[in-house]
Amino acid sequence: MAVEQQTLQGRRVGVEEGLRRGLRNFWHPILQSKNLGAGPLGLRRLGEDLVLWRDGQGRPHLFPDRCPHRGARLSLGRIQGDLLACWYHGFEFAGSGECRSVPVEGAESKLITRLTLPSYPVEEHWGLIWAYIGEVDLFPPPPLRLPEELVDPAWSGFICEAHWPANWTLVFDNLADPMHGPFLHSRSYTLGKGLKFDRLHVRELEDGFIVERELQRGVNFDWSEVHLGGLAWFRIDIPYPWFAGPGGPLRILGFATPLDAEHSLIYFLRLRRSSGWRRALWRFLYRTFWEDQHWKVIEQDRVMLESQRGLDSRLFEHHAQSDVGVIHLRGLLNREYARQQERYRQAATRGPVRHPSEAEAEERPV
Repeated sequence: MAVEQQTLQGRRVGVEEGLRRGLRNFWHPILQSKNLGAGPLGLRRLGEDLVLWRDGQGRPHLFPDRCPHRGARLSLGRIQGDLLACWYHGFEFAGSGECRSVPVEGAESKLITRLTLPSYPVEEHWGLIWAYIGEVDLFPPPPLRLPEELVDPAWSGFICEAHWPANWTLVFDNLADPMHGPFLHSRSYTLGKGLKFDRLHVRELEDGFIVERELQRGVNFDWSEVHLGGLAWFRIDIPYPWFAGPGGPLRILGFATPLDAEHSLIYFLRLRRSSGWRRALWRFLYRTFWEDQHWKVIEQDRVMLESQRGLDSRLFEHHAQSDVGVIHLRGLLNREYARQQERYRQAATRGPVRHPSEAEAEERPV
């Protein structure tokens, strides 16, 4: 039985089936730029099989990995100039998704004007490829608004990528939970200090909120900033000791892109504000020492989230006051998902629309 249909003591818990696979109609980081080569690349994001490719100008494009002719995987095809050609029968598609050639019927083929692939908007920034995955006809993509650290040259940092066997909402819960720091990460250089008890409160932002501790600041992972304005991400500061070099606290920007309902692609961008010799020293110290320490902390998070054994864990939760950020975050995600589902239903009454990757659950979240 689906998690969202289960109850415990008359209380409905869990995550809507569609939301388990990810929040569509949002921007997501889907791949490091360096990992997209000269040929098409098949990947799975938000439970959907996709093909990512570069045209002759080096511009990335993203389609469903399915030729509209007979359903063959376009990721097995080849790139010819600015077109992606299916290996099976040679059908060619431009980056817009429009069919440009049907070799088996020749230049006069009427299929050329009838075949179009959904083309998801794609941008490339800070060594990452970002994609808007959703129904662009119903939900026109907003501009990709990146965190200021990724557009301000005063910041310098590194990309940390991980693949976790955990649902993306569990990853988000973890990032909205500052109080796990002094316990789970108690043996780390930076996260084992400070009080092990506190009360947390939430401050609203225009596109999200901040959850923060009341009794200390700048000691541990003492606050988390959550943004859901067309791109879901977190901002966290980790205090650094003097011997970590110049640059102030370590700034972490966190992203979790669902691969499917059970696996997530995690990006932690680690940055400090510095320039000149200070920047060079910080980058040297990171590569020679701190990077390894950070991987140890990330592994602790992975082990703990995997131990929850999926979203069934929500059936047995008993929340503490320190879970206020987690609860607030879940409410925002549920409301956004419900808003999208209402628009899908309204569009369905007017006629066919481009469908999501899988059938969405009809029932709204509570």
